[in-house]
Amino acid sequence: MQGITPVALDEHAAANRTASMTRNSQTRRTPEQIRAGNRRLGLILLLVAAAFFLGGVVKQVYFAGH
Repeated sequence: MQGITPVALDEHAAANRTASMTRNSQTRRTPEQIRAGNRRLGLILLLVAAAFFLGGVVKQVYFAGH
């Protein structure tokens, strides 16, 4: 196979890659940031539930039996 060279990762590069994927344990979220994240998650879940509800209503209206 020409033109393809295998990429070798040494242990240091692999350790850096996995370390960058973890959370920074030295920074802590403030209560305001936690509340904002909870509010954002709640709104997303509410919108998903509303979409399913509206989908059911539309299905009942447009595809109702004779």
